[in-house]
Amino acid sequence: MTYNLKNALLNITNHKVYSLSVVATLSIVLAALITVLTLAYIMLLKPLPYPEQMRLVKAEYAQIDQTGALNTRAFNYPALIDLYKNHKLFEQAALVYYGEQRLDDVAGLPIVNTSFVTPQWFEMFAIKLHLGRGFTQTEALDSFNPVAVISYRTWQNDFASKENIIGQTLSVGAQQFKIIGVAAANFKSPALIKTGQVTDVWLPWDYNLTSAEAKPFWWNRYSRSHFVAKLPSDVSIEQASKRLSQYVDDVWQQHITTEAFFAGWHIELELNTLQTVILKETPQNIYWLILAVTGLVIIACVNISNVFIVRTAARKHTLALSAALGATRFTLFKQFWLEIALLIGLASIIGLALAVIFLATLSDFAMAILPRANELSINAVSFLITLVSGLILTTLFAFLCTRIVNYQQLISSLKSAGKGTTVQVGKRVWQGLVAFQVAVACTLLFINFLVFSVNKSNIDEAFTLPLEQLTSLKVNVASHVAADRDKANQLLEQVANELALLPEVRQVSRSSSPINDNLITWSLVEVASNQNVLPYGKSVDEQYFSLLKQPVLQGRGFTNEDTKSNANVIIINDVLAEKLSNDGNALGMHLSFDITSGRENDLVIIGIVKTMLIPGKTSLEPKAYLTRAGYNSFIIEFKNAQHLTKNTLNTLLQSIDSGLSVHQLAPLNAQRDTALFRQYVVSATTLMIIAATIALTSIGLIGIMRYSVLLRRAEIGIHLCVGAKPLALFLLVFKQNGSAIVTGIILSTALLLALQQPLQLIADGVPQIMQLGMLFMTLLFVISLGALACYLPLSAQLKRPAIYGVQGSQQ
Repeated sequence: MTYNLKNALLNITNHKVYSLSVVATLSIVLAALITVLTLAYIMLLKPLPYPEQMRLVKAEYAQIDQTGALNTRAFNYPALIDLYKNHKLFEQAALVYYGEQRLDDVAGLPIVNTSFVTPQWFEMFAIKLHLGRGFTQTEALDSFNPVAVISYRTWQNDFASKENIIGQTLSVGAQQFKIIGVAAANFKSPALIKTGQVTDVWLPWDYNLTSAEAKPFWWNRYSRSHFVAKLPSDVSIEQASKRLSQYVDDVWQQHITTEAFFAGWHIELELNTLQTVILKETPQNIYWLILAVTGLVIIACVNISNVFIVRTAARKHTLALSAALGATRFTLFKQFWLEIALLIGLASIIGLALAVIFLATLSDFAMAILPRANELSINAVSFLITLVSGLILTTLFAFLCTRIVNYQQLISSLKSAGKGTTVQVGKRVWQGLVAFQVAVACTLLFINFLVFSVNKSNIDEAFTLPLEQLTSLKVNVASHVAADRDKANQLLEQVANELALLPEVRQVSRSSSPINDNLITWSLVEVASNQNVLPYGKSVDEQYFSLLKQPVLQGRGFTNEDTKSNANVIIINDVLAEKLSNDGNALGMHLSFDITSGRENDLVIIGIVKTMLIPGKTSLEPKAYLTRAGYNSFIIEFKNAQHLTKNTLNTLLQSIDSGLSVHQLAPLNAQRDTALFRQYVVSATTLMIIAATIALTSIGLIGIMRYSVLLRRAEIGIHLCVGAKPLALFLLVFKQNGSAIVTGIILSTALLLALQQPLQLIADGVPQIMQLGMLFMTLLFVISLGALACYLPLSAQLKRPAIYGVQGSQQ
């Protein structure tokens, strides 16, 4: 064993180029494999860090209209409270309302993420405390006990890690709360509504931000309120959903009997495991990543196989001597295995080190798009992946090297002093390598070209929006100010007027940014036809469309008088107009939220605007716009790239009223970049995969073709001696290898046809003719790459005197 190990080390050190090429290629590919499979384990298989996580579910209050179509998934407030009090099924149930509020007594007036929860929240998610305690029955529903638990991060950043923090007060939205606990540093909040979501402050449910006016309504919907529960061990999700759907529907029907709009509607209570809710669409993306990295591993393995084949062929005399001295085929296998194991072991160590860097970068960089990104790190599974993949590759390559050796020929080779014989690869073997590599390369390139094309199109479309001089401002209004709506509206109108007077500002709109709207559907009826329409709704002022350069295609926009009087007029986009009228002419039509409320409350369509594709969205959605006063969001257009700082704006707002402060200040182009972050990452990833595929395929094909030309060097030399032209020789070589390339293309086409359905989901509206064009360009590129791979080793042969090829003295 010691001798074999020393011999393997000697072979590796004496052939540095061979060793370096194997280690360099495999270390990069193994790093990608370890990273992706570790990512897949954490996202798809690793249990959530909560007790009995498989029994934790999130309830969705699904409203189904009279046609059987889903209208929305969102609880109304009284239905949520009723389910919490009367479910009589779950072992535990908890409520949560997500908000963003100001810390009034902290320097800089920071905005923090608040979660209003019932006490069961702390037990269900096993929230460990660094200091103090969590919520108990003293903070149960309707107890109105003003206490707070803060996160470890908030304790560090906003309270300087004070050890005496317990018992101190915290002012959130002008409401005083007594701090009773600090969550442990390693607690990970469940991201129920958006990836990367964290909680900074936990407050009792009784203080949630649902307005007193909205709490009695059974027909309203609130996307910030959620219901989480633990199933009994003997009840399945399907059983629980069926039983509770009947209950919540019966209760809802009792309270909407006077609402004609909801005739024929019903409620279904959908239950989803917490893991499904947190992961969202991530599994599909992970599967595509696994497919892509598997393709790269296959291409790399083909390349490395070629290196090992050439290396084995060069060792014919050593192998022949070993065979003559009695070495069995298994003995040769062990020699190959040990040498390859050393190379792959070194590549695995380097790959694991690179994977550490990749995962750490992903953990920091992709928090907003990767669920559980804060858990990304090398773990026991990563080491297992490294070990198993290394053993598989080592055994595979050793077996390949052994298989290409003609054992009986080795013995006769020694007797003939090695003349006339060599270790050769059968024609089927290297043609199979070519076909396999071409098939994988074509498939990977086409899929990634398609993905890149879709994402680039979305990015290019987003950059056509005129956002450069626009900034979104959201004003935080303290609860004591918001309680008087008329006063709050007057203050916000004063804010708009004073902002417009600033020398840096061109104009101001009391509207929210179109990029981060998070709109909900409005349930409207077209009065004449009694047709239900469900557009996304948004309230804007008269400046909104001109500020965003969103053209009015028909009719007119809002006027200042419309905004001041809250006029019963409505503007829709052209997508909704086409739904209402075949010719898109919906001007003058009447829409209503409640068709029984009288025609004087109808909303008259006065304008149709061009649909704006929102960055980060992939579809054009029907939208409707009302002009209503009283909102705390602004869009500011600055002059000549000027801007205002948060401190300057806070000073302005505080001079108007101490209850006002900056909640959020962000340029719209920065919001666009944030919204496009997923597309940026996907585009960069596909480009890297394309580049790696091309590089690895090029290396592999050139290596295989070089071996093919090497085997035919005598034939090529004879052709040269009789005056054959280089083109004729190229066609001779290409013809022999062309069948393998064509076979690979056929295999790839068959595979793409088999994947047609999932590929259409990726294509997302890309015309068939464009997809065929991409496929044609992919195939043409691979054929050209194959031709180049044939030419390069042939050109080296052509530069030498023909006699060398005939004599076989030079390679």
